[in-house]
Amino acid sequence: MKRLTACVLIIAAAASLVCCEGAGRTPGSSTQTEEISTEGDKTLIPHFETGYSARIDFSQTDYSRTPYLKKFDMFSATWSWCNDFSSDPKLTQKNIDKIPDIALLLPESVRTDLFMGYYGIGRNIGKNGGSGTTGEEFSLVKQLTDALKKSSLRAEFMYFASPEYTGGGIDGDAWKRVEDTEKWETLCFNIAGYFKRNGMNVARHEIWNEPDYFENGNGVFFSGSWQDYIDLYVAGARGIRRADPDALVGGVSAAWIHELYKNGGYSEFLRQAYEAGELPDYVSWHFYGSNGGMRMLESYVTAARAGLEENSAYSTVQQCLNEFNVSLDKDVVKGYRMVGLTLEAYEQLLAATDITRVNWTSALDRENDDSAALIDPRTGERRPAYYTQWMYARLPVRRVTAECGTGRVGIMAASGTDRCGAIIYDRFAEDTEITLDFDGLPFENCTMTVYVIDSESPQARVTSDVPLCTGKYVCGGETEYSVRIPANGAVYVEFSRTGTETDVHERKSELSENVVRTDYWYNGRDDNGAYAWFGSNSFMSFVGSGTSDKSRGAAVSATLDSMKDKELAFDITVSGNARANGENAMFGITVDYSVGGEYSEKVYLFLNGISSGTPVPLGTRRMPDKTVDLGSGDGTRLFDLNQYAPEGWDGKIMLSFVCNEMQKETGAEFIVNIG
Repeated sequence: MKRLTACVLIIAAAASLVCCEGAGRTPGSSTQTEEISTEGDKTLIPHFETGYSARIDFSQTDYSRTPYLKKFDMFSATWSWCNDFSSDPKLTQKNIDKIPDIALLLPESVRTDLFMGYYGIGRNIGKNGGSGTTGEEFSLVKQLTDALKKSSLRAEFMYFASPEYTGGGIDGDAWKRVEDTEKWETLCFNIAGYFKRNGMNVARHEIWNEPDYFENGNGVFFSGSWQDYIDLYVAGARGIRRADPDALVGGVSAAWIHELYKNGGYSEFLRQAYEAGELPDYVSWHFYGSNGGMRMLESYVTAARAGLEENSAYSTVQQCLNEFNVSLDKDVVKGYRMVGLTLEAYEQLLAATDITRVNWTSALDRENDDSAALIDPRTGERRPAYYTQWMYARLPVRRVTAECGTGRVGIMAASGTDRCGAIIYDRFAEDTEITLDFDGLPFENCTMTVYVIDSESPQARVTSDVPLCTGKYVCGGETEYSVRIPANGAVYVEFSRTGTETDVHERKSELSENVVRTDYWYNGRDDNGAYAWFGSNSFMSFVGSGTSDKSRGAAVSATLDSMKDKELAFDITVSGNARANGENAMFGITVDYSVGGEYSEKVYLFLNGISSGTPVPLGTRRMPDKTVDLGSGDGTRLFDLNQYAPEGWDGKIMLSFVCNEMQKETGAEFIVNIG
């Protein structure tokens, strides 16, 4: 190895034990550390001869692969919140109290099923003469959404199952079928209206759960035919959108999307929904691997895409994989094999650029259940998959180059505004000693902190949201670090600018309260295709061209209310070789202005001289009316919304980030602030 790097180790006591203050709400409690190399009276970062090496350059953005987007949300079934079968139900306070712990994993939302007509959290909706209009019906649901909002989390709700009002109820399997479709439309209208009027911060409205799931000829969650479900979806979507035109409405919620595509049910759903004027904003489907059998996932992704590629009108329909886990084996899901399985799955799902959101199953589960939740419902222990997702949440978004001389480990490395980091995880089921060469650190002085997930030295998991910390150093410049990557474990090395605690991707922007919804567009769908992403809390956006010939472009838009008299500041980072690769090339930002509830004018803020554009089917759904040159390269650009607003602007805009027909392996990052 070519050098030793002398850095000051922060000593917690006179002995060589290190105590790291964790980055979560609760500091890590362990004081275990690796042996520290010393030279004279200086303490050094551990460095010893190893059989393998890797080089990470934080100054070189890797545009050949999708950034580390925070598109991973959470799912907790209705029983997580209300495992109470009494006539006077109460929320499970233990799980409500764990919501801040789940928020540390940086989901934007938590999905759950209302389970009306049964013993779910929505059990009172449509019951005893109600129709989804009274506060009493929503008392349990409102307590949950209030708790989520305190942690800056939005809610996703599944409109499911059938209550007394629509001919269902608890008797027998009545809850599995809606007898009166007109009343179902009214019920959905009332529920969506209640959510909107009471500011319950609902991000997505999904209609029914797994209507395609049958066992021995009987529907597990829905007893009607597939046509009954399509009719149910169309009526429900119509009701929701009448109550809240900005609602994101989804359907299918398929247990077996690959089978549903083969038998034609998926295509028929999309066709009829489109012809009825109720095309879903997103299609939802579920996947549970078995013992890490993630190869099956490709057949699900391929089927979900194939249905959406049958009609160009479906180019704005998102995919939400809103129940996901890599295994159904509880021993696997609760153990340390989950470290590598989770990170490998994240890489696979990041490469699937047209999957906009993924909900992990499960964040929490019913009390006293021996489940595979991220937090053990019995003991409160954080499972290895929790700590793995904590590491990923801490990792900045902008992927950087990492060159590794062995396939025994996987590396995720990224750079942010005030933090750089690398997750190095086992892929070989054996310990691996490796020397990491960190170059291009953007900070003159920074703190290097090391965390580990390791079965040999587990964290005090009931009391800490943070993985075991094994060292904390003050350093700068180029750094070498030799470390043992444990079998079925991971090490996270983080460099933070001195005096900072968080990175920009973890912030809650002052504009986040203005977000009404997010939309996506895909000009072709493929793995490693064009990508676009927007964080509704952080107000970061990333776009890129990918490496696929089939997927040529993508856009993401955030609809914002109450934007009059605001100036926006865009901090922009652009790849050096970003240039057009087609006559419909587009690269930059569009602002669509609403007048009287309808988008009437589109302004295109273009980068790198790419001014032509294409009629992206968002906002006005046409070519730009005005263009503004943002110049080339990195920097901050200001945009006064009032200056370009049409007469009668009502304060609503659709802010979109677009990349279309660009040179491969190019992209841009946008951080949006009030100017």
